[in-house]
Amino acid sequence: MMNEPFELEPELKTVWLGRHLEHFPSLSSTGTLCCQLAEKGAPTGTVVVADTQTAGRGRSGSHWESPEGGLWFSLLLRPDCPPAKAAALTAVTAVGLCRGLLYYPGLGARIKWPNDLFADGKKFGGILSEMKVEEGKVAYAVIGVGIDISSAGLSENLRAVSCGMEDVFGDVVDRKELLCRLLLGLESAYDQFFGGREDLVFEEWKEHALFVGETVTAETVSGAVRGKVLGLSGEGFLLLDLGSGKGAKIISGRLLTEE
Repeated sequence: MMNEPFELEPELKTVWLGRHLEHFPSLSSTGTLCCQLAEKGAPTGTVVVADTQTAGRGRSGSHWESPEGGLWFSLLLRPDCPPAKAAALTAVTAVGLCRGLLYYPGLGARIKWPNDLFADGKKFGGILSEMKVEEGKVAYAVIGVGIDISSAGLSENLRAVSCGMEDVFGDVVDRKELLCRLLLGLESAYDQFFGGREDLVFEEWKEHALFVGETVTAETVSGAVRGKVLGLSGEGFLLLDLGSGKGAKIISGRLLTEE
């Protein structure tokens, strides 16, 4: 495993995110290495990028296909906040990614709760958030991001439900340029969120999210909950209207839409 140069200057416009960056041709998982770097004292804003991942991770331990040509990276945050606030980082990350993707008109990136990015009805990106808590505080959080730029390297089964950015955008997407734009969008969303304006971030999430105003079923560890999607609660949880004046806050789960 050898760190290779991956020059982003002068395109990178961030202040702190991505200013310490490590790039590798192949890793088992960018998230695993980012956690290891965090344990060794790496600074907030550290980014780990790989051309391919041999053991990329999705939610609930699922395998994430990471062929060459996609964008696979993880970033390190050291937020001064309680774990309850950091629990909203997946939603905040989704907003930041959508900000960066606004540079690609016609893509129409949408957020599918809790951690997916969709375009043209198919998934092209995902987010995996992890955190370490010590003495009731967040020691660090590692956010993994995977973007399918092209569907060419995906398995046949995955191509049935997924797409690449280029498939929808209709033009070639430069990987370094995309990373710079995503990091800038992410930095702005994190700064806003940790700067006390989470209300603006959550309102923006609602603008980009699929199924707002629609009736869905949320499959959770406690059972299925059916209701109309209202947006995010003040804590960043999915907010459902159950009818008859009742509501529910969903921390994690999977959404099923009405046929």
